[in-house]
Amino acid sequence: GVDELRGYLARGQTVALVGTSGAGKSSLANALSGSEVMRVQTLARDGRGQHTTTHRQLIPMPGGGLMLDTPGLRELGLWGADAGLDEAFDDIVVLAPGCRFSDCAHGAEPGCAVREAVRSGALDGARVEHFRRLREEAARRSRPWQSARRPAPPTGAA
Repeated sequence: GVDELRGYLARGQTVALVGTSGAGKSSLANALSGSEVMRVQTLARDGRGQHTTTHRQLIPMPGGGLMLDTPGLRELGLWGADAGLDEAFDDIVVLAPGCRFSDCAHGAEPGCAVREAVRSGALDGARVEHFRRLREEAARRSRPWQSARRPAPPTGAA
């Protein structure tokens, strides 16, 4: 994996590491740079990150690219992520038109082409579950006002 990532860090390229605290962003930056450029700590006893990185740092990489290491985030939102999800999971998106129902969620619906690909071994079931969870989160994020909407006040009340 690390060698593959180095290909993204060629001269003229900038990559940002974004994720939750303790995910290993600084450890990855160190591995890619070939030296300890960022301080790292072990996870706390409860398995949570310890906010070792407290600032953003632009790190020159051996291949000429730049890497931005960032402090850990409490939560990453997926606003407007539909196009990115479709690109990242194009193997699933290509199968979806073969589903019996156009609004198939690739769960337990009958005639699901995606689930059939999982059953046949052509597609990894864990990958489909990740896709489904990310899609659900993106859908929730795209309509936050719906849960907060209040009913209109009664009309004609004196």
